[in-house]
Amino acid sequence: MNPRYAVLSALVALCGIWLTKYQTITGIAVTAFLVIAIVLQVKRKSLLILFFLPCFIIYSQYDSKHSISKLPHDQMAFTGQIDTIPKMDGKMLRFQFDTNNEKIVVQHKMKSSIEKEQLNNLEINMTCRLKGYLKKPEQKSHFYGMNYQEYLNNKNIYWVLETRDFNLNHCQLTKKKDLQDKIKLWRSRAIQNIESQFSKNTAGLMNALLFGYRDGIESETLQAYQRLGLTHLLAVSGFNVGIVSFILYFFCVRVGVVKELAYVIIFFFLPIYIVLTGGESSIVRAGLMGMIVVLIMMFRKKVSPATLLSCVFLGMLFLHPAYSFELGFQLSFLMTFVLITSISLFRGRSYTILLIMTSFICSLFSFPIILYHFYEFSIWSIPFNMVYIPFVSFVLFPVSCIVLVLSYFVPEAIPHVSCFIEFVYGCSVTLLSKAQLLKGSIVLGRPAMWLFGFYFISIFYFLYKWEVNKRFHFQIAIPFLLVIFIHTITPFLNSKAAVTFLNVGQGDSILIELPYRKAVYLIDTGGTIPFDKEEWEKREEEFNVTKQVLLPFLKAKGIRKIDGMIISHGDMDHAGGAVFLTDHIKVSRVFLPFKQEDNDLELTIQKAAQQKDIKLTRLRKGLRWENDQSVFYVLHPGSNLYSSNNGSIVLWVSLYNQRFLFTGDLEKEGEAELINHFNNLEADVLKIGHHGSATSSTEIFLKKISPHYAIISAGKNNSYGHPAREVIERLKNDRILVYRTDQHGDITFEVGKESLKIKTAQ
Repeated sequence: MNPRYAVLSALVALCGIWLTKYQTITGIAVTAFLVIAIVLQVKRKSLLILFFLPCFIIYSQYDSKHSISKLPHDQMAFTGQIDTIPKMDGKMLRFQFDTNNEKIVVQHKMKSSIEKEQLNNLEINMTCRLKGYLKKPEQKSHFYGMNYQEYLNNKNIYWVLETRDFNLNHCQLTKKKDLQDKIKLWRSRAIQNIESQFSKNTAGLMNALLFGYRDGIESETLQAYQRLGLTHLLAVSGFNVGIVSFILYFFCVRVGVVKELAYVIIFFFLPIYIVLTGGESSIVRAGLMGMIVVLIMMFRKKVSPATLLSCVFLGMLFLHPAYSFELGFQLSFLMTFVLITSISLFRGRSYTILLIMTSFICSLFSFPIILYHFYEFSIWSIPFNMVYIPFVSFVLFPVSCIVLVLSYFVPEAIPHVSCFIEFVYGCSVTLLSKAQLLKGSIVLGRPAMWLFGFYFISIFYFLYKWEVNKRFHFQIAIPFLLVIFIHTITPFLNSKAAVTFLNVGQGDSILIELPYRKAVYLIDTGGTIPFDKEEWEKREEEFNVTKQVLLPFLKAKGIRKIDGMIISHGDMDHAGGAVFLTDHIKVSRVFLPFKQEDNDLELTIQKAAQQKDIKLTRLRKGLRWENDQSVFYVLHPGSNLYSSNNGSIVLWVSLYNQRFLFTGDLEKEGEAELINHFNNLEADVLKIGHHGSATSSTEIFLKKISPHYAIISAGKNNSYGHPAREVIERLKNDRILVYRTDQHGDITFEVGKESLKIKTAQ
């Protein structure tokens, strides 16, 4: 098959699947452009290629229609088999469970250290009897957050089981195992064996390279790999398949096996290797390509690498259309395609130049995808790839293979080599941790879909011109640099203002973006309230709402500087993330409430601001400032002594013709003072005080403000019972439209000169 036809067929099939799920204007435009290009370029063969479009649209619709759960939602008793390695994190135990030929996610909250120690003996493939309640996976609650429900649905998982009663006596080893079960069990025990002999980080990295199991890597190390664009090195891929196939072939030949039989052995071993390394999309792609290459060599046929890759691509999409939405699948095929179509650029190059070119080209093509998922890129990505690709490929991976062999055939040798192994892996981690001190990350934000398309057009143009000219010219990079420039300035061309109420759980955080992004203000940072925990309850990485929700949101918006961080008052759920934020993003000014005496958290924020030369301003009643089309007016606190909640900064903001009132944790005493001092106080959008507590939002206050919209920031199923039922009833009686972060997720008000648009994450 002509390589060009094969590649176009694969692209058309991908468009068919994506259009079925995401019927966006950009997607329709890209598909139309592709169809026109095929008709004009391919002509007579175009109908054959375009057949894949309706074929995969119909097939993906059929697959989606039949990808539904067969379990009744009220079922409470389940018998089945543990399908993944049980993962313990603090008091939470998670694993996938196969029951009635359907997979579900099991979540069990352990009650004691003794129970945790007992359940630590759980193994993959155990048959268990479980009782509990089925619930739907969490939907996406942040504009740029992970959609856990969609992630599981793409794996044909539709339920999460929260156990009611579960212990080790409910499980027993499965007697009858097929080959796949035996391979999974061996993999699980090999992972545990390595974890028992090496430190957590060394074992985690080793298991990632050998088995594609990354759950054991320390979070800081994993984040360091992500920041420098090195996570692809921790994924089992084509290189691993190539090395393992070569070792197996070399061994077979050395023991006297004929070449043809060696090919057969490799062909049947590769499916085992796919299961052994976790069966992720990248290894499935590499394994299938390896099997086809072996067949081609056995029958002495010639097939273009592009044709081979496209056939595997189509085969995997036919097997499971949802593969196309996985980041690993996208990067794996894209990088492989780029490298095999750039062979002419690599001919006659020295090893060093070849390494630089491959690192550069891979980094360039992954650039839009990395931006889409992580919102920033590191200028150190290419040099560190140049160092780490050979280091991981020719040092860490072979060393890991040797350790695996020794652990089974000469286990007594492991203690003698463990110091060396720890030193080698420790050096790699130390270098990465030191690299974090380098200031090289550039935040651009998530590109819009039209920009995403232009990125790839400019990159393909760059590579095409480079190949045609046989040398690099700066002029061919101008379109790509122009797209980056457009991406950077796009927010500053937006005439609309935006006010976003972030879902930070039981806390507050509100982002205000002025028109043309002339300034960015953040009211409160959210904060995770710490609780005393026993050692066994502590998670590997405790949840930090500012780190895991607020900071990624700012990066996704392309925000590199906060002009004003307004701390309404010093409670942890409003100000707990302030110090962390000043460490990770530039803050020009911090605003604190005017008061007689600061609490410990407010004093800590002051100290952090002083250390970083951030201007500190006290806000009190009567202060105001304004920009074009925006006015900020401080209504509270005054000169009186207040409790913590009633000492909250109350801010009235006008954006174009829309008026917002932000009340912090103001309670009824503070509300009464406001309406007594400001007779004409009104607002279109009211941030309900104190998370909708019954101590706030009195009837007289709501009547006076007369808002059209009310926003309640509260945690889902919070222990305080917020928002109070009587507050909700008051708002309904006054016909005020209510938005809640616990029900709607992030909430954004886009304010134009004569328009108002409300968006929610759910």
